[in-house]
Parts: sequence; C-alpha cells; structure tokens
Amino acid sequence: MTIDIKDCDFNNDYFHFTNRTNVDSILNNGLIPSIGTASQLVNDRENVSVSKGGKGIMGIINSFIYEFTNEIKISEIPEEYKKYFLELSDFNSDDLMNKDVACKGMIRKLKDEIYFRVRLNEEQLGEAKIGAFTEYDVNLPMKIDKSNLDVVTDSDNKVLSAYDVAKYVYEKAKDKEVFRRRHDCFFHMFEMKEQNITTKGGNDFAER
Repeated sequence: MTIDIKDCDFNNDYFHFTNRTNVDSILNNGLIPSIGTASQLVNDRENVSVSKGGKGIMGIINSFIYEFTNEIKISEIPEEYKKYFLELSDFNSDDLMNKDVACKGMIRKLKDEIYFRVRLNEEQLGEAKIGAFTEYDVNLPMKIDKSNLDVVTDSDNKVLSAYDVAKYVYEKAKDKEVFRRRHDCFFHMFEMKEQNITTKGGNDFAER
C-alpha cells in the first residue's frame, strides 16, 4: 500500500497524483476512469491519467503551468482551482496570468495532493492512450484495482505531498540541460526568486 520514494523507479514506474480528500476512496475502490477538472481543460475522455517516470511528472506539471500562462484566461480558471491563486483579485479578467503567479498556484495545489505509484500490466498498457507529444503521458480507460496502488512515502513511512515528490524529481534532474529546455516551467517553479508561498491560513510553504 506504500512505497518509499527511494524505491521508486523514476525511469519506468507510473504515477498518479490526486487531492488528499480522494485518498480514502481510492484506497477502498481503486482508481476509476472519470473526467476530472484537468481532463476538462483539454476536452479529454473518461480515463485514469498516469505519468511515466520522472519525465512524466515533470511533463504534467510543466503542462499545467504552461496552460495557465499561455492558454487559459483568468476568467476560465476552474472554480475548484481558484483557491490556489491567492495573488489574483479579479477572476473575471480576460488576461493570462504571469508565470510566477501560475507557479505559486501550482505549488499550493501540489501541497494539497499526494502521489500513488501505479502498477500496470502489459494488457492495460496495450489499451492506453498515449499523449500526442510525449510517451510519458498515459491515459487508461479501465479501472485500476486498489491492490495495484502504492502511496509514495519517505523513508519513515510519512506520506509525501505531490510537491515533495516533484521536488525529489527536480533535484535529480536540475543539472540536465535537456530536461531544463523541455520543461522550463517546471524548473522555474522551484527556482523563481520568491520561494515562500503564503496560504489562506497564513502559513508558509517553505522549501524542503
């Protein structure tokens, strides 16, 4: 049911991130195909979305930030995402948000989520829809049984936030220029000048 992040294979393992409020349901019922908020943004079908390895984790986070800075107007931000963009005051604006604001919102979102390691077989992968631009974005039309899911933890079995997992991937990839060029928004999120992000409750998200 759990796996130490150090035991994850960031070349070949598959990962799914979800809000902490969904964890109990997933542990009881598995991953069920649906059209979530992220899927609605790209008009996707019902599916279970997973990312392959560290490249997939970088890619999906990079895509979120890119969408919010290049494609989605502030007025089009989904209702459930608005709570993460505390720097914005006018959600009726037709402007695009700048990269720092998008990254701060993404940090808050990732802090609110966790990662599952998803074990898939060849039959499931054979039915998968692979992303048009990357082999690391995988959409599955079938339910994934709870027995094939492991919550990603640290070495003390403490559940890691999705931000913690992304930071782990960042540390491993930060010196590789090929990744930096392809996922510049992902790297900017960790390297932008202001790294302490205030939440509604007044707490800070300090880097770990």
